[in-house]
Amino acid sequence: MQPRYYQQAAIDAVDDHLCNKSSNPCVVLPTAAGKSPTMAWTIQRYKQQFPLFRCLILAHTKELVAQNADKMQQIDGGIDIGIYAAGLRRRDMKQDIIFASISSIARRIFDFEPFDLIIVDEAHRIPMSGEGQYRKLVANAKLMNPKVRVVGMTATPYRMGVGDVCHKDHILNEICYEIGVAELIEKRHLCPLRSKVGDAAPDLSKVKKRGGEFTTGSLAEATDIPELVRDTIAEAVPMLHDRKAIIFFCVDLDHCHHVSEELAKYGIHAPCVTGKTPSAERDSITMQFTRGDIRAVCNVNVLTEGFDATRTDAVVLLRPTQSKGLYYQMVGRGLRLDNRKQDCLVLDFAECIHTHGPIDHLGGDGVKLEKCPECKEIFSRAVRTCPECGWTIPKKQIEREEAEEAQRRMHGTTASSRNIISSNGPETIKVDGVRVARHKKPGKPDSLRVTYRSGLRTYSEWVCLDHHGPAGNMAGSWWRKRFECDKTPTVDQALQDIFLEASLSAITKTITVRPKGKYHEITNVGLVGQPQTERTL
Repeated sequence: MQPRYYQQAAIDAVDDHLCNKSSNPCVVLPTAAGKSPTMAWTIQRYKQQFPLFRCLILAHTKELVAQNADKMQQIDGGIDIGIYAAGLRRRDMKQDIIFASISSIARRIFDFEPFDLIIVDEAHRIPMSGEGQYRKLVANAKLMNPKVRVVGMTATPYRMGVGDVCHKDHILNEICYEIGVAELIEKRHLCPLRSKVGDAAPDLSKVKKRGGEFTTGSLAEATDIPELVRDTIAEAVPMLHDRKAIIFFCVDLDHCHHVSEELAKYGIHAPCVTGKTPSAERDSITMQFTRGDIRAVCNVNVLTEGFDATRTDAVVLLRPTQSKGLYYQMVGRGLRLDNRKQDCLVLDFAECIHTHGPIDHLGGDGVKLEKCPECKEIFSRAVRTCPECGWTIPKKQIEREEAEEAQRRMHGTTASSRNIISSNGPETIKVDGVRVARHKKPGKPDSLRVTYRSGLRTYSEWVCLDHHGPAGNMAGSWWRKRFECDKTPTVDQALQDIFLEASLSAITKTITVRPKGKYHEITNVGLVGQPQTERTL
């Protein structure tokens, strides 16, 4: 196995970040893009360079632990690895490379020799506040080795209620590499998606919310209605007639069983997998589905992260959610390539596409910030406590802000025909963040590669600060429009500004992009306090 181009770029970005910055980086790769092998190649690089290198790889399920460990062995069977996970009945401790479940190792970290690096799979799971297991483990690991670093891997770098997972006050501080879903689909590294929106949709207008998300009991009352289940399945079955591997996402245990029973009336055997399903039975059902012995499966919050049935060619959304991450994880089950399918059909009976839009334009709402009334420190609201003076956000204020967030996420009950992947026409999109890096081209002066992040997609342009002639003049105009200065810096001078990325992120509101061959061209830029400007590079 050899890394794909974007996997190699991610490995190099992690190495560059760890060598040149003191913060903890995060890699954003879409579901099915190969996070496990990317982690394995990263470990292999450091183990070859430093034979005494020790690494802990964390995951929150036994399936992910086993998957990551297996991929490590496939890539480099010469590296002696250990597994520490109660669910896998393994308690290895002597190896330099340990794959562990967070619940098993959280309180036992002092039983191990100090680690040099901690890699967190599905890093959006890291709690942003309180004494979460991840935060406590990292804090204890630093007691043994103050220089230990943390690298996150995720497809969704944001969490509901707290925004982006990367911030100076969080365990992970900044994204060092990311690539979008649409680009990988276009280059056939991910499976193409098709979508249809069903007419049989629940009425969500009276569903209660807590912390911005629907409460399960209230949501079940709106979705687990006999007539709605009957009409939904009656509409779905004809659209699924040619699909061989279908996953139904349901609301709760009763809803799951009722959907399964309704499917049985059409001759479709779709057993239920929920958190209540015994482990052996769950493993048996998922294995049968993966092999193709059964055509469909119904589940509740189980077959999302880490479930890798590549043959999945249809995903049926019956579970409405306000969580962009959960929506993406459900749809992501169909992104893996398989020679037995041409595409994956996403049937939306839960208004998820209407609520969140195409999965390649998802994104967090930025880090929610709080200003301390005592010392005026600006800090992430997610950590709840001012890191400077210890002031804590009052509980009533948190509840009020959460209620406002829930209200903001309210939506209507009209179904939408929005596509699961964005259209090919010009689009003006919100910018969630900006990254800047040096770009080298043989025989040419260096330039700045400026990459704009919008949800799960990225778009780049090149600012030729070291060039002469028209290219250099346009670069100077680009710089002056943003920073209102007379002198244009060189690439070296620009990169010496440690706040450059933060400054560009703060002033860039939107970009307008249009297709250009296999790629996209940035045609307009919207800056804070300025009218949207025509592209000058």
